[in-house]
Amino acid sequence: MTRFRLAHVTSLLALSALGPASHGWTAQVQTVGPTQQELNASASREGDWLMYNKDYLGQRFSTLRQITPQNAARLTPVCQYHTGEVGSFQPGPVVYQGRMIITTPHSTYALSATTCKTLWTHTYTPTNLEPFPANRGVAIMQGRVYRGTTDGHLLALDAQSGKLVWDVKVADSSQGYFLSAAPIAWNGKVFIGEAGADWGAKGHLYAFDARTGRKIWTFDVIPTGTQEGADTWDKPTTAAHGGGSMWTSFTLDPMKKQLYVSVGNPAPDFAASYRPGRNLFTNSLVVLNADSGKLAWYAQQVQSDYHDWDTSAAPTVYDAGGRGYVAVPSKSGYLYLYDRASRALMHKVKVTTVENESAPLTTEGTRFCPGTLGGVEWNGAAFDPAGGTLFVNSVDWCSTLQLGQVRYVAGSIYTGSLNGFGAYDPIEKAKGWVHAVNARTGSVKWKVQMPTPMVAAVTPTAGGVIFTGDLNGDFLTLDARTGKTLYRFPTGAAIGGGVVTYEVGGKQYVAVAAGNASRTLWRTTGAATVVIFALDGGR
Repeated sequence: MTRFRLAHVTSLLALSALGPASHGWTAQVQTVGPTQQELNASASREGDWLMYNKDYLGQRFSTLRQITPQNAARLTPVCQYHTGEVGSFQPGPVVYQGRMIITTPHSTYALSATTCKTLWTHTYTPTNLEPFPANRGVAIMQGRVYRGTTDGHLLALDAQSGKLVWDVKVADSSQGYFLSAAPIAWNGKVFIGEAGADWGAKGHLYAFDARTGRKIWTFDVIPTGTQEGADTWDKPTTAAHGGGSMWTSFTLDPMKKQLYVSVGNPAPDFAASYRPGRNLFTNSLVVLNADSGKLAWYAQQVQSDYHDWDTSAAPTVYDAGGRGYVAVPSKSGYLYLYDRASRALMHKVKVTTVENESAPLTTEGTRFCPGTLGGVEWNGAAFDPAGGTLFVNSVDWCSTLQLGQVRYVAGSIYTGSLNGFGAYDPIEKAKGWVHAVNARTGSVKWKVQMPTPMVAAVTPTAGGVIFTGDLNGDFLTLDARTGKTLYRFPTGAAIGGGVVTYEVGGKQYVAVAAGNASRTLWRTTGAATVVIFALDGGR
């Protein structure tokens, strides 16, 4: 768990060249960066953080080294940006040429990446139902900002002004669909997938023309007819509402033109007997040709899932010891390491408590770990190429689930349980982990238990430190070699979004998306805020 209109009258009046098209409205926009060349070099661009996971391969590694274990205690807040909103706040900030872009469920903000000054704001007003109000960020390319909406639209905004360029309806939110993922942009295309599996929405992944919003191709996450994988569903009626969400961002291998996509749980979530079979391509890594949308290969992490153990975070593509790998974290509590050439599972690394993973669910109730909010959530692993290490956050929290009747009602939660997503263990028992894993052998180098679930992003750097945060609202800097906490700062709001680092004017900054308020699920409070840090406050 994470269409055709103009955002508001002021945006309409401000557009310089508005005209109708078959898919929506488009406007002229000044062409500025980042260029494709700049996006291709995103991993090494120290002044920018150009996409949700920094680079196309999803490694999240920064070559900046100004902040080290020796001086991390001198980190100090530089500024704070308060959106004035309370609710879900899980974006991965994007930074380009000193300008930061963040999102909330309805709004997009541009601000100075060094002073937190507001540059522009765009607010979208939904025109249909909002199954789950969450948004995890944007893609930027050639002077445009791309984001999804809570009622299933894809928007393109002018990166300089925030004005609406085009708006395309992707899916019908009255059927449970919404777009929470941060899209990625490459080679004139924007890639995004639908969420909504927990409402019985049957997922699709799309490529759109970045200039016009025209749909280029569609991949059906739940195959039917003669499509590969259709025989893993026992009958078309169960596949019709088979689920398969794309909750977060994607990964791309530009050299091979392959798109790596994490696909979430089948539906109904817990009633596996209702949908016999492997239920492809749910709970899977799916690799597609980025130009055509054709399936290249796949690897399923959990077959016929009945615990809501999504493959929900973006995979990480990397090389280690002369071999090409892809790391796939899962809500099942494991980090899966695959060989990209042979596609074989090389290692399966436990990153949280796992109990009763094979126990059947009953109407009386079955307790299992990770629970439905456990394992690795929407922020995945990061890779340090110098140390050959993967870093990953996880949640240690168990659930008790009671099976119930299966009944599909369009737009309603479709789980097959008596008690929703289960009764969670007392919040006092909910903890988290940070793991450092040998990226070649799968052995655990170190692990540190944290006082709260860990759902924030994790960012390693060449300076030998890791940046992350917890649900107490503490921004954390850890020693990459040992996991020791070097610096802790209470932001005052639960951290569930991105933590990014970049350099401006010779100074290294760290920005934290804090304020993921969730009184019912994560039981956290706080307002959506970006806090920016630097050594000695940037002086």
